Amino acid sequence: MNASQQTAHTQWRTRVALPRDVTRPSWWREQWRRNPRIALAIRAALAAAIAWALAGVIPGELADEYPYYAPFGAVIATTFTLAGSVRDSLQSVGAIAMGGLVGMGVDLLPVTGVISIALAVVASVVLAGWRRFGSMGGWVPTAALFSLIIGNPDGAYVSAYAGLTLLGALVGITANAVFPPLPLAPAQSAVRRFRRTLAGDLGELADLIEREELPTLAEWQRDHASSPRERAQMHTAVTEISEAAHRNRRARRYSGSIDALQEEARVLDRLGLVVSDLADLLLGDVGSGRIDRSDVLAGDSGARVCAALRTISAALENTTPAGTADPHVSSDETPLSSAHASDAVQDARDVAPRNDDQVLYDGIVLSLERAVDSLARVERSD
Repeated sequence: MNASQQTAHTQWRTRVALPRDVTRPSWWREQWRRNPRIALAIRAALAAAIAWALAGVIPGELADEYPYYAPFGAVIATTFTLAGSVRDSLQSVGAIAMGGLVGMGVDLLPVTGVISIALAVVASVVLAGWRRFGSMGGWVPTAALFSLIIGNPDGAYVSAYAGLTLLGALVGITANAVFPPLPLAPAQSAVRRFRRTLAGDLGELADLIEREELPTLAEWQRDHASSPRERAQMHTAVTEISEAAHRNRRARRYSGSIDALQEEARVLDRLGLVVSDLADLLLGDVGSGRIDRSDVLAGDSGARVCAALRTISAALENTTPAGTADPHVSSDETPLSSAHASDAVQDARDVAPRNDDQVLYDGIVLSLERAVDSLARVERSD
């Protein structure tokens, strides 16, 4: 190697030097934990390769002609949960078989060309809506068109299509059983996002009370459309981890974290309803007319309600047993908790008005108390 090559080699090495953390095994383990899709991809690749190899040794002309349906089934069956793997496999094979039958049936009719295609699509799309096919219903029209266009009238193609897909699916199910997935980190991230959204919504409600002009409830719901979406994502992620933990030997090691995460998700779900109630009380119409919030929440009453909202919002940032909140505190002060929030709500109750606006104010305080009760369920006691 000459001097110029050595210089270039040194510059290249300097330019792509990895950060110190990347060279540590713990960093790679953390990335593996936080990104379960990497493990999913490896399982899918392994299952597809094995299914392809098995399809190659199956005797028969159709197996030689369409071996790619086996790895196709393996990929379909490789999911984040073992139960989901079995369910998706059965649904996809059933949908493919149904679509094949539709294609065969249309092929027997005295029609050709665009008419046969249209009839196959109409029938298969209707059948795809059968609830037993679930999310795999889309394979019904696909299989119907495949069998009608490239299949043969004796049903051999449909048998090969469904049979090889089933073979691959069995390989995918086996891969999930041998290496059971447990997507705990994505579920924690989904719960964490919803916590932060709720904390932000409570803080914004406090800011709104201090304004002279309040937005309408429709405007609030439009500006905070991400909240119900993140709530739904939290439901999906927690349901997935609950399903993945069923009969999963790895789940025993993380049973405490999974239980805490499920409880926190339930509590945050209720807290989300409380925030919706508060927004409705503060911004919606009450009874037959619209109460002037500026009078109800004027002076000390409004100030204490704002303090309660901001205290609950801050307490939501505390670390919980499920580990979904930010464990870092930005100052040396003691982190706020549900106990602080309870005191703030009591302060708001102490100045409750004794007039016609009592119903509105009591409704706000009651929602705040419900929020505190929910918060106390998911924070650390140590």
